[in-house]
Amino acid sequence: MKGNTALTGLRTRDRKLRESRLPLTAEFIAGVWLVIAAFAYSYSYTLSAVAGFWNSLLCGIVVAAVALVRFGLPERARWLGVVNLAIGAWLIVAPFAFGYPVDGHRDALRTSALLVGVLLAIFSVVSMTVAFRRHSGDFRE
Repeated sequence: MKGNTALTGLRTRDRKLRESRLPLTAEFIAGVWLVIAAFAYSYSYTLSAVAGFWNSLLCGIVVAAVALVRFGLPERARWLGVVNLAIGAWLIVAPFAFGYPVDGHRDALRTSALLVGVLLAIFSVVSMTVAFRRHSGDFRE
């Protein structure tokens, strides 16, 4: 019986680890998309478009890097989720702050930033909640 209980505990811990890493994987994919989108969309050479390009590129790099760090060091880097949450909120505001140009893929740029911002904020909250619940031992079996 004792060996069976240890095996069950191991399986439960593996499931918990997988469940905590799913939102981090989604955050990483969102970061990679932001980097790809910076080059995929044809930004025109106006000040707001150049700002949109650099915004997407830098936010994508930071989001992917934070997700990787949190993926590799889940116990030590729990608070880094706040960074991705803040970037998600910024991505929701950025299209309006920069006023993406009328020419080019304005609607696609705005939709991409808004969609990624909302999803990133949701995944960040979920991953931080799971990480803190795992740390406090309040994670349900």
